Amino acid sequence: MNKIVGVELSHRFAPLAVREKLALNKEQTVKALHQLKEHYDEVFIISTCNRLSIYAYGPSCQEILAFFDTFGNYRQYLSILPETEIAVRNLFSTAAGLESQAIGEHQILGQIKDALDLARKEKTIGPITDELIRIAIHIGKQVRLETNIGKYSASLATVGFELIEKHGYDLPNTEILVIGTGNMANLVTTVLDRTEIKRLYIASHNKERAEEMAKEWGGEAVDIKNIHEPLAKSGIIIGGTQGEINLLSEEEMGSSKCPRADLALQSGSEKLFIDFGVPRNFNPELKNHPNINLYDLDDIKKITYEGLLKRYDEIPKARKLVNEEVNWYLEWLKNRKVAPVIEAYWNNLEKIKEEELKWLLPKLGDISEHQVDVLNRFVHRLLRKISKPSIESLKEMSQNLEEVDNPINTAKKILDVDININIPKKTFIVGTRGSKLALTQTNWVIEQLKKIAPQYNFETKIIKTSGDQGNIDVVGAFTSAIQRAMLAGEVDLAIHSFKDLPTEDVNGLRVIPVTKRENHHDAFISKTGLPFHQLPAGSIIGTGSLRRIAQMKALRNDLEYKFIQGNVDSRLHKLHTEEYDAIVLASAGLHRLNMQDVITHEFSDNEMLPAVGQGILAIETIDKEGELMEIIKNLRHMPTKFAADAERAFLIALGGGCNQPMACYAHVEDETIHITGFFANDEHEVYERASMSGLVKDRRILAGRLAQFLQGKVQAKINATVKS
Repeated sequence: MNKIVGVELSHRFAPLAVREKLALNKEQTVKALHQLKEHYDEVFIISTCNRLSIYAYGPSCQEILAFFDTFGNYRQYLSILPETEIAVRNLFSTAAGLESQAIGEHQILGQIKDALDLARKEKTIGPITDELIRIAIHIGKQVRLETNIGKYSASLATVGFELIEKHGYDLPNTEILVIGTGNMANLVTTVLDRTEIKRLYIASHNKERAEEMAKEWGGEAVDIKNIHEPLAKSGIIIGGTQGEINLLSEEEMGSSKCPRADLALQSGSEKLFIDFGVPRNFNPELKNHPNINLYDLDDIKKITYEGLLKRYDEIPKARKLVNEEVNWYLEWLKNRKVAPVIEAYWNNLEKIKEEELKWLLPKLGDISEHQVDVLNRFVHRLLRKISKPSIESLKEMSQNLEEVDNPINTAKKILDVDININIPKKTFIVGTRGSKLALTQTNWVIEQLKKIAPQYNFETKIIKTSGDQGNIDVVGAFTSAIQRAMLAGEVDLAIHSFKDLPTEDVNGLRVIPVTKRENHHDAFISKTGLPFHQLPAGSIIGTGSLRRIAQMKALRNDLEYKFIQGNVDSRLHKLHTEEYDAIVLASAGLHRLNMQDVITHEFSDNEMLPAVGQGILAIETIDKEGELMEIIKNLRHMPTKFAADAERAFLIALGGGCNQPMACYAHVEDETIHITGFFANDEHEVYERASMSGLVKDRRILAGRLAQFLQGKVQAKINATVKS
């Protein structure tokens, strides 16, 4: 069954260096549109400096992912939008400016409009996506009209222009000196787009670059050694070079003999200095002189930050408007599916009307054209009123098109219309968290389920959990909200990382470990590229796992282990922006996100055992046999299931939680299962590790014995230490 799907590369997860490699010019976008149109009924592409977003109407987003793969291995940076509601909400939020680097910026609306125009021109768009983009543009305008999300300065260029306006410069009679040709482009373009100026000077160490920019902007190039004359003439001086230029940068302005400094300090008309330079281009002492107004990056960023805060206050209002339009579009999309039935029904009524009027009019004798017109209008109004309840019922039925005994078929018979409409046998709702990893895992499992049972439809529903909101201390932080939705009948099944599931079963639900286990190791990622054993003493390792800390301390007690929280992307960001020298993550998640390139090395089983169930996916559903259960059972990988059973039994025997440092790994060879476990005290000072093997059928008993053995050995060591 077709749906709206999408894949996006944006500033949210991808650095500029990556976005540059996947940026499409117009010619490349046209080629991509036609390439993807071979796989989708409708497709359009938004390509900007901050995002490459591809939306399509088709069965899944697999072909879009394959298109991105032609650039290389960039899946770790992609946001997958596998379902209609997810894709629609993302596009509408983007149009509203909620997904922009500068919240509420206006430029994205024009870019979406350009994407629509191009797709229309290339005939790759259709009624579903045409209406989708039309509403996206509408909601973008509505949000900016009804909220203040775009009314506060949130970019350096905008703030710079507002500073010029604030000081009341008559720009058509003002000369401007720009020093540097890099960071100045946005501000200069903003000024030139909004007003005329008397004269523009561009100074640079690179004379060719200055001449190139002067030609583009209609200005005059100046060698940076000869800027004293334009400096004296200019009322506005903008600095943005990162090289040392010795412009008014003397430590003590008063003792300076620099003629350029004298020019800057001369009495007379005021001068405005805007300093974007790092290091600063202008001496901060200039702020103390009455005819000088100087703003450096700290001043500008403060104004920008204040503007952003005001914009953030508007986000809830904008979200409400976006949600209303998302709901409207989803309803329109479902109603559209029964539109052919409604049209056929109305055509039948019109035919009946015409036939009956042909019978009636001759029997009325000599009547005027006005009377005929009134009679026609009366019959039309009568038909509208008679048919209204039926048409409204059809629209309500459209919200439930996937039922086995679909009421649409009944309605077609009642209304005596003969029209084909594609009705899938059934849709199963799949609950999942909204993280990139959770969506990637869920999307992958859904694709496997579709291969097994193509006659069914699977639809993703994102559910926020306690863990997503930062509360990871509660039992079932990442699962309980989804389980409640399942028990309430809101979702039919859920995809979990098996290690996130609490040990206590939920009455009425059943968990099935599925598919072959992914890489079960832990990945070590260091900032410098040094492996774990070569890090200098005192290095800080970030992890949120007591299990990992205990095992790493057993290997190296000279390192500092510090708590870190967040998803894969946020932890990697913290590694490079905070005081961590390295972090440890599960390899499975990195491999599923195609982010294995960031791994410095993986810990071996001898160095570190994994969390119980690490690398295993599980499907949870209502505990009853039926068509859904039969489909899921086809995904079972029995060696993985046996390993999951043993590891879960080990965890239960040690208390059933993650509040103690424990680890376990089991694997099956023929009829034999090998189980290795690790257990430590709360302080990570006393620990034991051991293995047991036996028949697969005895896996739970073996795991329990191993857990008790390790617990006893640790306790014995603690008792011996106390006595001594």
